[in-house]
Amino acid sequence: MKSLKKIAAGLSAFAVAAGSFGCTPSVGSGSQTALTADGYEVKSGIFIYYTMQAYDEAVSVISEKNEGATPTLKEVKNAYIDEVESSDWIQDKAADYCKAFAAVKKEYDNIGGQLSAEDKEEAAQMAEYYFNGDERNSLNGISLDSMKEIAENSYKEEQIFQHYYGFEGEKGCSETELKDYFDENFARVEYVTISLKDPEGNALSEDDARKVRKMAEDYAAQVNKKTKPQDKMFEMDTVKKQYDEYVAAQTTTSPEEALLPETTTTTAAETTETTTTNPHENEMLLQRNTTTTASTEENSDTTETEAAPTDENLSKFKDYVFNELPMDTAKVYDYSEDTIYVVIRTDLRERLTEDDLWNETYITNLQQMRYYNDFVKFMEDIADGMTIDKNKSAFRRYAPFKLVLETPSA
Repeated sequence: MKSLKKIAAGLSAFAVAAGSFGCTPSVGSGSQTALTADGYEVKSGIFIYYTMQAYDEAVSVISEKNEGATPTLKEVKNAYIDEVESSDWIQDKAADYCKAFAAVKKEYDNIGGQLSAEDKEEAAQMAEYYFNGDERNSLNGISLDSMKEIAENSYKEEQIFQHYYGFEGEKGCSETELKDYFDENFARVEYVTISLKDPEGNALSEDDARKVRKMAEDYAAQVNKKTKPQDKMFEMDTVKKQYDEYVAAQTTTSPEEALLPETTTTTAAETTETTTTNPHENEMLLQRNTTTTASTEENSDTTETEAAPTDENLSKFKDYVFNELPMDTAKVYDYSEDTIYVVIRTDLRERLTEDDLWNETYITNLQQMRYYNDFVKFMEDIADGMTIDKNKSAFRRYAPFKLVLETPSA
């Protein structure tokens, strides 16, 4: 069985991709129904939970407008969001989440889905994890049983996605095509970060900066002396160790002595022997600049996702890697005014094996990344086509500011 931590990581990654649908855990209290959608009931507790989530979103929206200042409960209550009173905005969003929840239930029945005993057990663990993670659940009368229902809905949603967008799905792609997508959108790189500052954080003099840059060029040449791509990657590991030793030596030797790279190198055979535990430990998967992000992080590999709009250095570095950096050739790259890289890119496809990057986690996340917009639109169309019948009594009783929206300790 998957560990709870792994389940949480997987579901949270998919929640980012799937937005308001069932991946976000919801809960319910009692048997009262808040609304029905094409006959699919949504318990009041689920509605309460989504109201809490919508309130948290309202806080984030208002905070962003206030340049990061977190609003008080009173300030949220008196606020307008998108020219709508906050109470109405929150409740409308909660109702939309409930409709999306019902859409998952409806489509799961449509495809004849069936949760396994293992799925249900994992969903129960997930429900308990999220239920205990927010004191407001119990304070608002939300039940663990309803949390289980929503946790199961997240598994149903994932199965719906696989039904349509998996390798056997009518809307998906073949395994070969997904590998092409991986290769086109990710780069397998390794780089050594070299600072142009001294141990105290001050910028190096022009003379010392030239010496450090010469050291970086020597490192790149050292790597490029190797003929096989994998041997070059191993030599990058050696370079990293040499640079780490240089940094450590700065405090005990003169700058001139510290700037001298090691004259002895490790052979490819020796390097292979010393890195058999994880031969790709220092490698990184760098994602092409894109407007869609998803995590494909697995084990000790580090995955870079989309650069923030203000992170121009990272964005430019990605453009360089994908558009200018020659394959299997180490180069020196000016990352910023105080940092340079010795960087190399090599063939990603060599790592697309079942015991490495081509595992269930990567495959699933890549499918979700590729078909994120399509799937969200598909589920939204189902939800929008459903006939909604709201329980006005429940909507009045569980109006946003009648709930405990902040914990007593907050």
